[in-house]
Amino acid sequence: MKEYHHLLPLATGYFGVSSALYDFEGLVVVYGPAGGAWHINIEDEPRWYRGPATVVGAGLLEMDVILGNDDKFIDNIVETAKGLNRRFVALSGTPISEIIGTDLKGFVRTIAARTDMPVFMVPTAGSEPYPEGASKALLALADKFMDPDAPKQTDGINILGAIHLSTGREAHIEPLLKAVESAGFRTVSVFSAPITGQEDPLEGVRRAPGAALNAVVSTSGIDLAERMHADYGIPFVTGMPVGIAGRDAFLALLRGEKTAPAPGPHKTAPYKHALIIGEPTLGYGLKYCLNNDFGIARADVISVTPSEPLFRESEGRAGLLAERGAGDRDTDGEAEIGELMNDPSVDLIIADPCYRALLTGSAKFVPLPHIAMSARIHWDMEYEYALDEGYAYLASQLFEDGAVS
Repeated sequence: MKEYHHLLPLATGYFGVSSALYDFEGLVVVYGPAGGAWHINIEDEPRWYRGPATVVGAGLLEMDVILGNDDKFIDNIVETAKGLNRRFVALSGTPISEIIGTDLKGFVRTIAARTDMPVFMVPTAGSEPYPEGASKALLALADKFMDPDAPKQTDGINILGAIHLSTGREAHIEPLLKAVESAGFRTVSVFSAPITGQEDPLEGVRRAPGAALNAVVSTSGIDLAERMHADYGIPFVTGMPVGIAGRDAFLALLRGEKTAPAPGPHKTAPYKHALIIGEPTLGYGLKYCLNNDFGIARADVISVTPSEPLFRESEGRAGLLAERGAGDRDTDGEAEIGELMNDPSVDLIIADPCYRALLTGSAKFVPLPHIAMSARIHWDMEYEYALDEGYAYLASQLFEDGAVS
Protein backbone atom coordinates (compact mmCIF):
# COMPACT_ATOMS: atom_id res chain seq x y z
CA MET A 1 0.00 0.00 0.00
CA LYS A 2 1.28 3.45 -0.87
CA GLU A 3 1.84 5.81 2.02
CA TYR A 4 1.33 9.56 1.82
CA HIS A 5 2.96 11.78 4.42
CA HIS A 6 3.18 15.08 2.53
CA LEU A 7 0.64 14.69 -0.28
CA LEU A 8 -3.02 13.80 -0.57
CA PRO A 9 -4.03 11.00 -2.92
CA LEU A 10 -5.19 12.28 -6.29
CA ALA A 11 -8.86 12.79 -7.05
CA THR A 12 -10.65 9.57 -8.07
CA GLY A 13 -13.35 8.53 -10.50
CA TYR A 14 -16.45 10.32 -9.28
CA PHE A 15 -14.47 13.55 -8.90
CA GLY A 16 -13.71 13.18 -12.60
CA VAL A 17 -17.42 12.75 -13.29
CA SER A 18 -18.18 15.95 -11.42
CA SER A 19 -15.47 17.85 -13.29
CA ALA A 20 -16.63 16.61 -16.69
CA LEU A 21 -20.35 17.34 -16.20
CA TYR A 22 -20.35 20.43 -13.98
CA ASP A 23 -20.95 23.05 -16.67
CA PHE A 24 -23.82 21.36 -18.52
CA GLU A 25 -26.54 22.28 -15.98
CA GLY A 26 -27.26 18.72 -14.96
CA LEU A 27 -27.56 17.14 -11.52
CA VAL A 28 -24.70 14.79 -10.60
CA VAL A 29 -25.65 12.37 -7.83
CA VAL A 30 -22.90 10.59 -5.92
CA TYR A 31 -24.18 7.33 -4.42
CA GLY A 32 -22.19 7.51 -1.21
CA PRO A 33 -22.44 8.10 2.54
CA ALA A 34 -23.67 11.27 4.21
CA GLY A 35 -21.16 13.96 3.33
CA GLY A 36 -19.85 11.92 0.40
CA ALA A 37 -20.27 14.82 -2.02
CA TRP A 38 -19.18 17.42 0.49
CA HIS A 39 -15.50 17.25 -0.32
CA ILE A 40 -16.23 17.55 -4.05
CA ASN A 41 -18.24 20.72 -3.57
CA ILE A 42 -16.03 22.21 -0.88
CA GLU A 43 -12.54 21.16 -1.96
CA ASP A 44 -12.26 19.75 -5.48
CA GLU A 45 -14.93 21.75 -7.30
CA PRO A 46 -13.83 25.39 -6.85
CA ARG A 47 -16.47 26.52 -9.36
CA TRP A 48 -19.13 25.72 -6.77
CA TYR A 49 -18.20 28.99 -5.03
CA ARG A 50 -18.96 30.95 -8.21
CA GLY A 51 -22.06 29.15 -9.43
CA PRO A 52 -24.79 26.71 -8.42
CA ALA A 53 -23.93 23.39 -6.77
CA THR A 54 -24.51 20.63 -9.32
CA VAL A 55 -23.31 17.71 -7.23
CA VAL A 56 -25.37 16.14 -4.45
CA GLY A 57 -24.78 13.07 -2.34
CA ALA A 58 -27.10 10.19 -1.57
CA GLY A 59 -26.58 10.91 2.13
CA LEU A 60 -26.53 7.21 3.03
CA LEU A 61 -26.46 6.32 6.71
CA GLU A 62 -25.14 3.06 8.13
CA MET A 63 -28.58 1.45 8.39
CA ASP A 64 -29.40 2.53 4.81
CA VAL A 65 -26.39 0.55 3.61
CA ILE A 66 -27.16 -2.48 5.78
CA LEU A 67 -30.91 -2.70 5.26
CA GLY A 68 -31.37 -0.79 2.02
CA ASN A 69 -33.48 2.31 1.66
CA ASP A 70 -33.73 2.75 -2.08
CA ASP A 71 -37.19 4.32 -2.11
CA LYS A 72 -35.99 7.18 0.09
CA PHE A 73 -32.96 7.77 -2.16
CA ILE A 74 -35.04 7.77 -5.34
CA ASP A 75 -37.68 10.05 -3.81
CA ASN A 76 -35.01 12.57 -2.80
CA ILE A 77 -33.41 12.60 -6.26
CA VAL A 78 -36.75 12.99 -8.03
CA GLU A 79 -37.74 15.85 -5.74
CA THR A 80 -34.36 17.59 -6.08
CA ALA A 81 -34.17 17.20 -9.86
CA LYS A 82 -37.66 18.60 -10.36
CA GLY A 83 -37.12 21.42 -7.88
CA LEU A 84 -33.85 22.57 -9.48
CA ASN A 85 -35.15 22.15 -13.05
CA ARG A 86 -31.91 20.55 -14.23
CA ARG A 87 -31.32 19.36 -17.80
CA PHE A 88 -30.38 15.79 -16.86
CA VAL A 89 -29.55 13.53 -13.91
CA ALA A 90 -26.31 11.54 -13.79
CA LEU A 91 -25.77 8.82 -11.18
CA SER A 92 -22.17 8.13 -10.21
CA GLY A 93 -21.05 5.02 -8.35
CA THR A 94 -18.72 4.91 -5.33
CA PRO A 95 -17.11 2.12 -3.25
CA ILE A 96 -20.43 1.85 -1.38
CA SER A 97 -22.44 0.97 -4.48
CA GLU A 98 -19.71 -1.45 -5.56
CA ILE A 99 -19.63 -3.25 -2.20
CA ILE A 100 -23.37 -3.64 -1.73
CA GLY A 101 -24.13 -4.16 -5.44
CA THR A 102 -26.52 -1.25 -5.90
CA ASP A 103 -28.59 -1.52 -9.08
CA LEU A 104 -27.87 1.98 -10.40
CA LYS A 105 -29.18 1.02 -13.85
CA GLY A 106 -32.49 0.18 -12.25
CA PHE A 107 -32.44 3.52 -10.45
CA VAL A 108 -31.92 5.23 -13.81
CA ARG A 109 -35.05 3.65 -15.28
CA THR A 110 -37.17 4.52 -12.23
CA ILE A 111 -35.97 8.14 -11.96
CA ALA A 112 -36.38 8.69 -15.71
CA ALA A 113 -39.97 7.41 -15.55
CA ARG A 114 -40.84 9.68 -12.61
CA THR A 115 -39.14 12.86 -13.85
CA ASP A 116 -39.47 12.63 -17.65
CA MET A 117 -35.88 13.86 -17.75
CA PRO A 118 -32.76 12.41 -19.43
CA VAL A 119 -31.09 10.18 -16.82
CA PHE A 120 -27.91 8.14 -17.16
CA MET A 121 -25.45 6.26 -15.00
CA VAL A 122 -21.65 6.62 -14.99
CA PRO A 123 -20.09 3.29 -13.91
CA THR A 124 -17.44 4.53 -11.47
CA ALA A 125 -16.23 2.58 -8.45
CA GLY A 126 -14.49 5.42 -6.63
CA SER A 127 -11.06 3.78 -6.75
CA GLU A 128 -10.06 4.52 -10.36
CA PRO A 129 -7.96 7.53 -11.43
CA TYR A 130 -10.04 10.64 -12.03
CA PRO A 131 -9.38 10.73 -15.83
CA GLU A 132 -11.10 7.34 -16.12
CA GLY A 133 -14.20 8.66 -14.34
CA ALA A 134 -14.21 11.79 -16.50
CA SER A 135 -13.78 9.67 -19.63
CA LYS A 136 -16.78 7.51 -18.72
CA ALA A 137 -18.84 10.62 -17.99
CA LEU A 138 -18.02 12.19 -21.36
CA LEU A 139 -18.93 8.96 -23.15
CA ALA A 140 -22.23 8.72 -21.27
CA LEU A 141 -23.03 12.38 -22.02
CA ALA A 142 -22.22 11.87 -25.70
CA ASP A 143 -24.32 8.70 -25.93
CA LYS A 144 -27.28 10.55 -24.42
CA PHE A 145 -27.16 13.84 -26.30
CA MET A 146 -25.07 13.64 -29.49
CA ASP A 147 -27.09 14.05 -32.67
CA PRO A 148 -25.86 11.58 -35.34
CA ASP A 149 -27.52 13.75 -37.99
CA ALA A 150 -25.83 16.98 -36.91
CA PRO A 151 -24.93 19.17 -39.91
CA LYS A 152 -21.40 18.67 -41.19
CA GLN A 153 -18.92 21.50 -40.76
CA THR A 154 -15.79 21.03 -42.84
CA ASP A 155 -13.92 23.55 -40.70
CA GLY A 156 -15.48 22.41 -37.42
CA ILE A 157 -13.41 21.15 -34.48
CA ASN A 158 -14.25 19.72 -31.06
CA ILE A 159 -11.97 20.24 -28.05
CA LEU A 160 -12.08 17.07 -25.92
CA GLY A 161 -10.80 16.48 -22.38
CA ALA A 162 -10.74 20.08 -21.14
CA ILE A 163 -11.78 19.16 -17.60
CA HIS A 164 -10.76 21.53 -14.81
CA LEU A 165 -9.00 18.82 -12.77
CA SER A 166 -6.45 18.61 -15.60
CA THR A 167 -6.54 22.00 -17.34
CA GLY A 168 -7.52 24.35 -14.49
CA ARG A 169 -9.64 27.46 -14.97
CA GLU A 170 -11.21 27.98 -18.39
CA ALA A 171 -8.95 31.03 -18.88
CA HIS A 172 -5.90 28.77 -19.13
CA ILE A 173 -7.07 27.10 -22.35
CA GLU A 174 -8.43 30.29 -23.97
CA PRO A 175 -5.11 30.91 -25.79
CA LEU A 176 -5.49 27.45 -27.35
CA LEU A 177 -9.09 28.12 -28.43
CA LYS A 178 -8.09 31.45 -29.99
CA ALA A 179 -5.17 29.88 -31.83
CA VAL A 180 -7.36 27.10 -33.20
CA GLU A 181 -9.86 29.67 -34.50
CA SER A 182 -7.04 31.79 -35.97
CA ALA A 183 -5.79 28.72 -37.83
CA GLY A 184 -9.08 28.56 -39.73
CA PHE A 185 -11.13 26.18 -37.58
CA ARG A 186 -14.54 26.84 -36.06
CA THR A 187 -15.09 25.50 -32.54
CA VAL A 188 -18.16 23.25 -32.47
CA SER A 189 -17.89 22.08 -28.87
CA VAL A 190 -15.63 22.09 -25.83
CA PHE A 191 -15.97 19.05 -23.57
CA SER A 192 -16.59 19.97 -20.78
CA ALA A 193 -17.92 23.50 -21.13
CA PRO A 194 -20.56 25.24 -23.25
CA ILE A 195 -19.45 27.58 -26.03
CA THR A 196 -19.74 31.26 -25.12
CA GLY A 197 -23.00 32.69 -26.42
CA GLN A 198 -24.92 29.41 -26.58
CA GLU A 199 -28.08 29.52 -24.45
CA ASP A 200 -28.34 25.73 -24.40
CA PRO A 201 -25.18 24.40 -22.72
CA LEU A 202 -25.69 21.05 -24.48
CA GLU A 203 -25.89 22.53 -27.99
CA GLY A 204 -22.21 21.89 -28.64
CA VAL A 205 -22.55 18.28 -27.54
CA ARG A 206 -25.49 17.75 -29.89
CA ARG A 207 -23.61 19.27 -32.85
CA ALA A 208 -20.26 17.57 -32.10
CA PRO A 209 -20.72 14.69 -34.63
CA GLY A 210 -20.74 17.30 -37.43
CA ALA A 211 -17.15 18.41 -36.75
CA ALA A 212 -14.34 17.46 -39.11
CA LEU A 213 -11.66 17.01 -36.44
CA ASN A 214 -11.21 16.45 -32.70
CA ALA A 215 -8.40 18.02 -30.65
CA VAL A 216 -7.77 16.03 -27.46
CA VAL A 217 -6.09 18.04 -24.70
CA SER A 218 -6.03 15.49 -21.85
CA THR A 219 -6.20 11.71 -21.54
CA SER A 220 -9.83 11.91 -20.39
CA GLY A 221 -10.89 12.85 -23.93
CA ILE A 222 -9.16 9.98 -25.77
CA ASP A 223 -11.87 7.31 -25.35
CA LEU A 224 -14.49 9.74 -26.67
CA ALA A 225 -12.27 10.67 -29.62
CA GLU A 226 -11.85 6.99 -30.49
CA ARG A 227 -15.61 6.43 -30.19
CA MET A 228 -16.33 9.40 -32.48
CA HIS A 229 -13.87 8.09 -35.04
CA ALA A 230 -15.53 4.68 -34.98
CA ASP A 231 -19.07 6.09 -35.20
CA TYR A 232 -18.61 9.21 -37.34
CA GLY A 233 -15.18 8.86 -38.94
CA ILE A 234 -13.78 11.95 -37.19
CA PRO A 235 -9.95 11.81 -36.83
CA PHE A 236 -8.22 13.33 -33.81
CA VAL A 237 -5.00 15.03 -32.79
CA THR A 238 -3.76 14.67 -29.21
CA GLY A 239 -1.55 17.05 -27.27
CA MET A 240 -1.37 20.20 -25.20
CA PRO A 241 0.69 22.85 -26.99
CA VAL A 242 3.00 24.66 -24.57
CA GLY A 243 5.21 27.51 -25.74
CA ILE A 244 6.04 28.75 -29.22
CA ALA A 245 7.45 25.55 -30.70
CA GLY A 246 4.52 23.59 -29.27
CA ARG A 247 2.07 26.05 -30.80
CA ASP A 248 3.59 25.69 -34.26
CA ALA A 249 3.80 21.90 -34.06
CA PHE A 250 0.25 21.44 -32.76
CA LEU A 251 -1.33 23.71 -35.38
CA ALA A 252 0.64 21.90 -38.09
CA LEU A 253 -0.81 18.59 -36.87
CA LEU A 254 -4.34 20.05 -36.96
CA ARG A 255 -3.75 21.14 -40.56
CA GLY A 256 -2.62 17.63 -41.45
CA GLU A 257 0.99 18.71 -41.99
CA LYS A 258 4.17 17.13 -40.71
CA THR A 259 5.83 18.94 -37.83
CA ALA A 260 8.96 20.75 -38.99
CA PRO A 261 12.07 20.63 -36.79
CA ALA A 262 12.23 23.62 -34.45
CA PRO A 263 14.77 26.21 -35.70
CA GLY A 264 16.47 26.26 -32.29
CA PRO A 265 15.78 27.53 -28.79
CA HIS A 266 14.42 31.06 -28.45
CA LYS A 267 16.46 31.50 -25.32
CA THR A 268 18.69 28.86 -23.78
CA ALA A 269 17.88 28.20 -20.11
CA PRO A 270 20.70 27.33 -17.66
CA TYR A 271 19.39 23.84 -16.82
CA LYS A 272 20.46 20.37 -17.96
CA HIS A 273 17.93 17.93 -16.49
CA ALA A 274 14.29 18.84 -15.88
CA LEU A 275 11.60 16.78 -14.14
CA ILE A 276 7.93 17.43 -15.00
CA ILE A 277 5.28 15.98 -12.66
CA GLY A 278 1.57 15.97 -13.46
CA GLU A 279 -1.09 14.98 -16.02
CA PRO A 280 0.65 13.27 -18.97
CA THR A 281 -0.76 15.24 -21.92
CA LEU A 282 0.31 18.55 -20.41
CA GLY A 283 3.51 16.99 -19.13
CA TYR A 284 4.65 15.98 -22.62
CA GLY A 285 3.63 19.42 -23.93
CA LEU A 286 5.93 20.98 -21.32
CA LYS A 287 8.69 18.57 -22.30
CA TYR A 288 8.39 19.67 -25.94
CA CYS A 289 8.61 23.32 -24.88
CA LEU A 290 11.64 22.85 -22.62
CA ASN A 291 13.48 20.91 -25.34
CA ASN A 292 12.71 23.22 -28.23
CA ASP A 293 12.04 26.70 -26.78
CA PHE A 294 14.60 26.69 -23.99
CA GLY A 295 17.20 24.18 -25.21
CA ILE A 296 17.03 21.93 -22.11
CA ALA A 297 18.43 18.65 -23.40
CA ARG A 298 16.79 16.28 -20.92
CA ALA A 299 13.25 16.63 -19.60
CA ASP A 300 11.65 13.58 -17.96
CA VAL A 301 7.86 13.31 -17.49
CA ILE A 302 6.41 11.73 -14.35
CA SER A 303 2.78 10.96 -15.20
CA VAL A 304 0.74 10.78 -12.00
CA THR A 305 -2.22 9.38 -13.95
CA PRO A 306 -1.89 6.58 -16.53
CA SER A 307 -0.21 7.67 -19.78
CA GLU A 308 -1.11 4.46 -21.65
CA PRO A 309 -4.15 6.03 -23.42
CA LEU A 310 -1.86 8.74 -24.81
CA PHE A 311 0.46 6.31 -26.58
CA ARG A 312 -1.75 3.38 -27.53
CA GLU A 313 -2.21 2.74 -31.22
CA SER A 314 -5.47 4.06 -32.63
CA GLU A 315 -6.78 4.12 -36.18
CA GLY A 316 -8.34 7.53 -35.66
CA ARG A 317 -5.24 9.31 -34.39
CA ALA A 318 -3.97 11.78 -36.99
CA GLY A 319 -1.26 13.35 -34.84
CA LEU A 320 0.35 13.20 -31.41
CA LEU A 321 2.34 15.96 -29.69
CA ALA A 322 4.16 13.66 -27.29
CA GLU A 323 7.19 11.40 -27.43
CA ARG A 324 8.05 8.98 -24.66
CA GLY A 325 11.67 9.02 -23.48
CA ALA A 326 13.79 6.56 -21.55
CA GLY A 327 13.46 8.54 -18.30
CA ASP A 328 9.67 8.97 -18.42
CA ARG A 329 7.49 6.88 -16.14
CA ASP A 330 4.04 6.57 -14.57
CA THR A 331 3.75 6.77 -10.78
CA ASP A 332 1.82 8.66 -8.13
CA GLY A 333 3.82 7.17 -5.27
CA GLU A 334 5.08 9.85 -2.91
CA ALA A 335 8.30 8.05 -1.99
CA GLU A 336 9.27 7.31 -5.59
CA ILE A 337 8.51 10.84 -6.76
CA GLY A 338 10.51 12.23 -3.85
CA GLU A 339 13.54 10.12 -4.83
CA LEU A 340 13.31 11.28 -8.44
CA MET A 341 12.99 14.94 -7.42
CA ASN A 342 16.12 14.72 -5.27
CA ASP A 343 18.29 12.97 -7.87
CA PRO A 344 21.51 15.05 -7.90
CA SER A 345 21.36 15.42 -11.69
CA VAL A 346 17.89 17.08 -11.60
CA ASP A 347 18.25 20.87 -11.55
CA LEU A 348 14.73 21.92 -12.60
CA ILE A 349 11.31 20.68 -11.44
CA ILE A 350 7.90 21.75 -12.78
CA ALA A 351 4.99 20.52 -10.66
CA ASP A 352 2.02 21.44 -8.50
CA PRO A 353 3.22 23.52 -5.51
CA CYS A 354 2.26 20.66 -3.14
CA TYR A 355 5.21 18.62 -4.44
CA ARG A 356 7.64 21.25 -3.13
CA ALA A 357 7.35 19.53 0.27
CA LEU A 358 9.23 16.53 -1.16
CA LEU A 359 12.21 18.58 -2.35
CA THR A 360 15.25 18.58 -0.09
CA GLY A 361 17.86 19.45 -2.73
CA SER A 362 18.65 22.71 -4.52
CA ALA A 363 16.80 22.16 -7.81
CA LYS A 364 14.84 25.12 -9.18
CA PHE A 365 11.11 24.58 -8.53
CA VAL A 366 8.56 26.07 -10.97
CA PRO A 367 4.97 25.90 -9.63
CA LEU A 368 2.27 24.75 -12.05
CA PRO A 369 -0.98 23.79 -10.26
CA HIS A 370 -2.61 20.43 -10.96
CA ILE A 371 -6.13 20.82 -9.58
CA ALA A 372 -6.56 17.06 -9.10
CA MET A 373 -3.76 17.33 -6.52
CA SER A 374 -4.15 20.70 -4.82
CA ALA A 375 -7.88 21.37 -5.48
CA ARG A 376 -8.86 24.96 -4.67
CA ILE A 377 -5.65 25.71 -2.74
CA HIS A 378 -3.92 27.01 -5.89
CA TRP A 379 -6.99 27.51 -8.11
CA ASP A 380 -6.49 31.28 -8.31
CA MET A 381 -2.69 31.25 -8.63
CA GLU A 382 -1.27 33.30 -11.50
CA TYR A 383 0.26 30.91 -14.01
CA GLU A 384 -0.06 29.89 -17.66
CA TYR A 385 1.00 26.96 -19.81
CA ALA A 386 -0.68 27.15 -23.23
CA LEU A 387 1.13 28.54 -26.28
CA ASP A 388 2.79 31.97 -26.07
CA GLU A 389 1.37 32.66 -22.63
CA GLY A 390 2.95 29.43 -21.42
CA TYR A 391 6.28 30.44 -22.91
CA ALA A 392 6.13 33.82 -21.15
CA TYR A 393 5.29 32.22 -17.79
CA LEU A 394 8.06 29.65 -18.02
CA ALA A 395 10.58 32.27 -19.16
CA SER A 396 9.67 34.43 -16.18
CA GLN A 397 10.41 31.46 -13.92
CA LEU A 398 13.51 30.05 -15.65
CA PHE A 399 15.53 33.26 -15.84
CA GLU A 400 16.36 35.32 -12.81
CA ASP A 401 15.77 38.60 -14.65
CA GLY A 402 12.36 37.36 -15.87
CA ALA A 403 13.25 38.47 -19.39
CA VAL A 404 11.17 37.16 -22.29
CA SER A 405 12.57 37.14 -25.82
